[in-house]
Amino acid sequence: MSRVVGLAMPRWDLGMVGYVAGSSSEIDHAYSELFLRCYPTTVDMTREMEGKVSCIINVIKRGLSISSAVFLLDPYGIANDVGTRYGIKRELILDGVYSWFINYLRSNGFIGDVDAIELDQELSILMPRIKARVGGKASMVAGVMATIMAVRGIRVSELPIRVVDVRKDAINYIMRAISSH
Repeated sequence: MSRVVGLAMPRWDLGMVGYVAGSSSEIDHAYSELFLRCYPTTVDMTREMEGKVSCIINVIKRGLSISSAVFLLDPYGIANDVGTRYGIKRELILDGVYSWFINYLRSNGFIGDVDAIELDQELSILMPRIKARVGGKASMVAGVMATIMAVRGIRVSELPIRVVDVRKDAINYIMRAISSH
């Protein structure tokens, strides 16, 4: 049975990509717990009311039967920084960062060939690289995971969400690509 994987980056300026994976029923359950119990009005927890954020944090702390992670990627920060420094079009650098990221996800088992992958609108840019669809419950849950880390006063260490900082690896990949041309 294939997994359902959700990837989302609701706030491009935060540069955090949320990731969730589980069976279809596990994703449905996580969605129900977060959205039908707490009724958030958005997947961006930095823009949600305090009471609803507290509800979501409590649900996450109680545990959901899904894998979840937040990747600190910052593709736009990398594109702006490297593009300005070397006079390279931002779109080319973004393309390189996203290409590296998909390869990273594949090689580390975060996504597989048989997974049903759901992306949010911001990450629809990945569609030429992976078989995926835009929208769905998994991408909505991934959006919550991506932004919950940025809410003031949240102790990330208390949440069962893996935080993976991949910015240096992505920058190193881009810099190697630039120097090889």
